[in-house]
Amino acid sequence: MADGTCALTNKSPVGPILCILGAAALFGTTGTVLANGPLGVDPVSAGVVRLLIGGAGLAVLSFRHFRRVLSHFWMVILGSAGVGAYQLCFFYSTRHAGVAVATVITIGSSPLFARLIGALRRRPAPHRLWYLAALILSIGLAFLSSAQDSKSDIEVVGVLAALIAGLSYAVYTECAAVLIEQNLDSTAVMGVLFLGAGVFTSPFLLFRPVAWIVTQRGVVMLAYLGIVTLTLAYVAFGKGLKQLVPTTVVMLTLLEPVVATLLAFFVLHETVSGQAWVGMLLVLVGLPIIAISVQRPTTVKS
Repeated sequence: MADGTCALTNKSPVGPILCILGAAALFGTTGTVLANGPLGVDPVSAGVVRLLIGGAGLAVLSFRHFRRVLSHFWMVILGSAGVGAYQLCFFYSTRHAGVAVATVITIGSSPLFARLIGALRRRPAPHRLWYLAALILSIGLAFLSSAQDSKSDIEVVGVLAALIAGLSYAVYTECAAVLIEQNLDSTAVMGVLFLGAGVFTSPFLLFRPVAWIVTQRGVVMLAYLGIVTLTLAYVAFGKGLKQLVPTTVVMLTLLEPVVATLLAFFVLHETVSGQAWVGMLLVLVGLPIIAISVQRPTTVKS
């Protein structure tokens, strides 16, 4: 079809599924890269600079399509705000609720928010297999998070921030889907949203430590985070979003914590408990069910 979406009769969803899974795998490398960053690295300033570099990379790849995307002003503003809020609220939550709790609440709540937004926009309900996969993936994610060390003094504000991060992720995914449905270039859509988010959040650099950015290790780390885990990842993410509905896309990105945990084990040499291995296995069982549910018309765009 001309707009890049497809019916099941003329295009296989396998390619878009692999695009989303590939993007999620790249997302999962960010924690390991940050852990190997320069001394004094600040995750908030790293996140802002990542948005600026990655958004600029997407802009270079699709600049000639930017004007058409920018004409949808309010949707761009909402999507960019969603990207920025996700980035900042997630980092804030890790400080006040612990990495494990922040991750499971953010990633675990985002499919629910995506489904709620879809219902409000009168998207068809997902196939029943989506709900089965959601249950399996949620249990797997709970195993993954419970197997990690987390703060004992979890603050309510940290939990709320994680929920806002999950909502923000669902919001910007929906905004991107709406824009792509207007026959707009998917890479340009992601570029406008992420570059916009980088501009919105850049004032935070005035209040965060930034000296580490100009070190050799800092430059290399930010280049990887910006170009690989954002520019390249969101080119793939946008391609997948051209065919799959947001509820399916958000569910598929639950591969991210599995990749993050495996890298922590093999690269950072962290101990991974039996619970974590069970959690990863459950996620890997749930993802093919999502892929099977995509064969049903309610989980693809027609």
